[in-house]
Parts: sequence; structure tokens; C-alpha cells
Amino acid sequence: MSQTDSTSTGGTDSRVVTAMEEPEIPNEPGNPGGTTNNPDELPGVMCARVYNTVGTLQRSFCATGNLGQTCRGANVTCQDDNTGPGSVAGLRGIWYQKAIDWAKQSGHKQVVLDPGVITITEQTKLLGMNYPVGNGGVGIHVPSGIHLEGSQLYTTAPTVINVGDAVKLEALVLVDDNPNLPAAQQLADVSVSYLTLSGTTQAGYSRAQDCQPRGHTLNSILDLDGNEPTAASLPTNFLTDHRLVTVGVRVQPSSNTTGAPVDLHHLKIAHVGGAISFGFNTVYIKEDPQCQTVPGLKLTLTPKTASACPAGTFEKKMLLSRNAAYCRPQTCNVDGTTPPPPTGCPSPDVFDKDVDGKLPDGSPRPEDTYCVSVAPTTEWGTPSYCAVHPYEFLGNPNARSQVHHNSICDVKVAVNVVGGHTDVFKNVAVRTPTAEENFFGMSTDGHLPYSQSTSYTENFVSGFKLGFLTDGSQYTHADDCTFQRLTGYHPAEIQSFQHVLDLRQHMFDAAQPYFAQTEPLRGFIDHVYVRDNRFYKNELGMTLYRVNWGFVGFNIFDSQGSPAPGNMGVVTSNTLNSWIYGNQLRNFRHAIDISGTPGQQSTLGSCYNGIHTYCSDYGCPVWGSYPNTFSGSGTETPGGPACNVAYNRGYCADTASIPSPAFPTGVDVQCFAY
Repeated sequence: MSQTDSTSTGGTDSRVVTAMEEPEIPNEPGNPGGTTNNPDELPGVMCARVYNTVGTLQRSFCATGNLGQTCRGANVTCQDDNTGPGSVAGLRGIWYQKAIDWAKQSGHKQVVLDPGVITITEQTKLLGMNYPVGNGGVGIHVPSGIHLEGSQLYTTAPTVINVGDAVKLEALVLVDDNPNLPAAQQLADVSVSYLTLSGTTQAGYSRAQDCQPRGHTLNSILDLDGNEPTAASLPTNFLTDHRLVTVGVRVQPSSNTTGAPVDLHHLKIAHVGGAISFGFNTVYIKEDPQCQTVPGLKLTLTPKTASACPAGTFEKKMLLSRNAAYCRPQTCNVDGTTPPPPTGCPSPDVFDKDVDGKLPDGSPRPEDTYCVSVAPTTEWGTPSYCAVHPYEFLGNPNARSQVHHNSICDVKVAVNVVGGHTDVFKNVAVRTPTAEENFFGMSTDGHLPYSQSTSYTENFVSGFKLGFLTDGSQYTHADDCTFQRLTGYHPAEIQSFQHVLDLRQHMFDAAQPYFAQTEPLRGFIDHVYVRDNRFYKNELGMTLYRVNWGFVGFNIFDSQGSPAPGNMGVVTSNTLNSWIYGNQLRNFRHAIDISGTPGQQSTLGSCYNGIHTYCSDYGCPVWGSYPNTFSGSGTETPGGPACNVAYNRGYCADTASIPSPAFPTGVDVQCFAY
């Protein structure tokens, strides 16, 4: 471990306070039972038990004051309650974390948590983890070589880890090891299974009771056809403020390509921003610390008057802090901060939702409307862009990591893999249908040469803005000073970070031609395999953006039930050598949409892609034909052909591509009914 053990006196966690559902099994010794639903009256106490590789109990840990008590999950007694001579003080002495740490130090792999509830608090969360952005703390830390398991009686006597709404937290479970070790010694050989993770302690939702464990027993995706899982109606929005950035299980980046896999399975996760995340993207850390991004464009935000926005501008609603100061710094510090006046800008007026977001009567302040212009500039010198540092989980191609049989509800993002050699299969992810931007079910992103060979099969994804995201574009460094140059305002002065993302995207788009010419494959993802999934009630089905060798086959995409009419079924944008075959696409404006900006976002745009066809590997040694089926597709013009497959003008730079990229004058989209 790279972090130093905490010496603070956080105490131990003896709270097992939330009522359990009444079990469907007899009240046997060591199991929760009885008729009260009160854990304090159930036989035994909640323990963490450590086993060796042959399954022999080595030691049992429980909260202070329970030494000698019978553990719930087995007829054994608590051996260590963190009292007496030699006890570990501080946060690392919390009984469940102490069990994991002792197992790691003693060379044992398996740690089993009994049924019960562990609530993470400000006093018991762990700080100082290897996460370079933010320091909100984590609930449980799982290092290499540890296999953490909860109760397999997940419907009647679950092991629950939750956190109160007011507690800031990066992750309920962090899978992490020292990133400074040689690659072969970095994070590997971990599993986390049979836990229930909830981002709230609100009664009725603290154990994710609203999330049915449909993924836990999924044998085949066909079992869900005609019997689709649905999301429960929620009385409140749990995904607000800091909870949007909390992840259920975060797997940190690792360059280990030879170690044993990381497996996450039979987890129930609800009411957090992200359910499962491998690696991460951040635009704030440079690949080259000495590089500085010089944006080649500027955005001007002008308050809208009664008249329409002028031609060449677009309308955007947003909210700035009341005393936000317009200022574009002439220089930026290497660390991304803004120099003070006169060479920079005054300190930002940080947006305060309780002050800036309210009117004098206490009601919410409505968003202001701006007319935004985007114009090229060399005001700060010759435009240039810095690449970001990759934080991918590379994975072992000969021992692939797995994410399977998980049940996920009410999250912003269900499964996100930044990296490669990971299989995601037989998971169920549902939420109340939403039109919120950046709410997507599953995704793979990152960029070559790291992000390659991920697969997603037999997953059920419903109710997100986008069912599946494949995005290799987030590779341009953008610090706060650069954003201030771009817009004239510091990001801290803007109410919604989503608006920061929206405005910053213009700079990312401008950076694409720079990288397309200097590093043509920067931002591409390689070999993404998506087959036999169900994507329902999503306004957008799937995006293949900057992908090389993508395979999308035998999935069902259906927007019916989404909060907005279906837009695109499968988007192929600046993607090469990819195949879309055997899918059912229902109720989209364009069922399959092919676009590209050759020379701008890639050197070729979207070329050499196959519709209706299957290609087995490089050079296509085995060909086959599996037609897609379409229903409910829109048309571009009244009486025109259905846009089952739509090609956008200039999608490909190779004139040999079929169909021809030549478009009639005045036609920007050609639709094919097939």
C-alpha cells in the first residue's frame, strides 16, 4: 500500500443498526432469523472472517465489545475486537478494514463479511487513497490478493455497506494498490462479491430494497425477453451534489498485464453516481507536466435580450455566481492556476447554491439565457493542445477480468471500463427513464494503445439517456485557467458542472484536428465486442465514436418508453473497420447513423465499416451475413425512404468506400431503407 496508515482516532464501528428483511430460512445458529427484524436481537454479531486458500478459518474480527460472541455467518466466535494490548488505533483499526489488512499481511486471500449493515461515516471513512482528483475518502479498501465476499443469502440476510446522504465519499469500495510499483506488481488478483451497496441511509432504501436482484441469477438474456426488469419509482432524487461522484466499486488503474484478474460479481448497487468503474479519465492531469494547452478558439457569452440570438451563435441557459467577473488571463501557470492581477484574473466568486442559486424570497433563481458565439483565435499564441495522462486498467489478455451477474439500479453510470481485456456480461442495470445528459448504461473509453479488447454480452440496460457509450475523445488537457481563457469565467463560478462540460467540449472538438495530424490514433479504442444485449427505454442506443474494430451484433435497441423520442440507434462516428450486424433497431429517428469529419476528428472519418455483415478478425478470414431488422425508423423528408441506415455528407475520406461518399447538391443526409 502506498498510503500511510492513519494515526487519527477515528474509533471503531460497532453500528449494525438497520433492520433486515425477515429471512425465508429457519432461524438456525449463526444465521439472522427470528421474528423481530431487529439485528440487535438476532443471534450472533456481524464479523469479518479470514480464510486460507483451502478454506480453513484463520481469524475472525468484529466490532469492539463483541469478543467471544458468535458470528452470524458461521458457528465461530469473534477472536479480535480491537481491544487489549497491541490493538491497532485509528481508522485502520476499524474491524472490517483490520480483517482485510491482516489477511493481506498474513498472506491469506479470502475475507468474508457476515450479514448485517456497515454504515460509512465521516469518522470511519478512509482518506489518503491513490486517487489524484478529489479526496472525499472511501469506505473499504481492498488491495491485491484479497477476495472480499459478503453473504450469499443476499435476498434474506444480505451484507450491506451504505453511506449517509450528507457524507462525501469517492467510493464505497476501492480496489487499489501501489501504482508506483513495477507493472507486474501492480493491482491484480482481487474479487468483490455478494455485497449490497447503497448511497443512502434513508429508510426503505438503505439496503437498496428497491433494486431487485435480477442480474444475480441471470442464466441467459433470453430469460428477460417478455419479462423485462423495471425500475422502482423513487420518492426522492438520491443522485444530488456529491453523491453523483460516488462510485459503488472503483477499480484503480493498473499496468499489470500478467497478473490474476479482478472480478466483480453478484453485487447489488443503487443510489450512487457510478456503480462499477475500472480506471478513469480526467482532463486535469497532463501526460507531459511541462506542456501547456493554448486554445485556438474563444467562446463569448452574451446575455440574451428579447430578440432571437444573432446568426452564428447558439442559445444556452446557465447560471453564474452573482459576482462572477469576466476575465480572460493572458498567461496561465504551469499547474493550471490563474496568475493574480495584473497578468491574470481576480479570485473567482465561487458559486454558492444557498446564495447565488436563490432569489431574495428563497425560491430557486431561474437560469439566465445567453447567446454563445464560437470564434477561432490566436490571442494567446499558436494553438496547441496537451494530451492527458492515461489512467487505464490494462488487464491481462490471458486472464481477463470479469464483471458479471450484478444488479444495478438508480445510478448515473452503470459500468465504465477505461482500459481493456475485461468482459462485462449478464448484468442488469435499470433506472427510471431520464433525459439527463451523461447518464449512460455501459461504456468503454480511453485511448490506444491501452484501451483494447473489451466485451459486453447479455447485459440488460434500461432508462438511461444513452445505452452504451464508446468514446475515445477525452484526451485533451483542460485546466481551470485554460477554461477561463476559453469562456471568460472560472469554472467555479458556474452553477452546474454539466455546463462546464458542455462549454469545454468546443475546445475538445477544436483539438481533434491537432491530434488527428500529429497522433492519428490518439483517442481511438480498439476491438470492442458488444453482442446479445438489450438496450431499452434509452433515447440513444449506442455510440461508436473513434473506434477501430468494433463488433455490434444481435442486440435489441428500442427507445420506446424513453422520456424523449428515440434519436439514434447506433451511431458510427469517425470509426473504422467496424461491423453492425443482426441487431433489432426499433423506434429511432436514424436507426444506424454513419458520420465523420475526415481530417478533423480522424484522418479518414468513418470508412471500411460493414452493415449487415460479420467479419471474424483482421483480414476477414470468415465472412457471414446477418441482416439487421428495423421498425419505426424516421424519414429525412416526407415520403422519403426510412432512415434505417443514414449516411452523413463527408463521412469518409476514401472514395473507394461503399456506398460512395458523393452526395447530391444540397443533400447532407442520405437514408437507405435496406
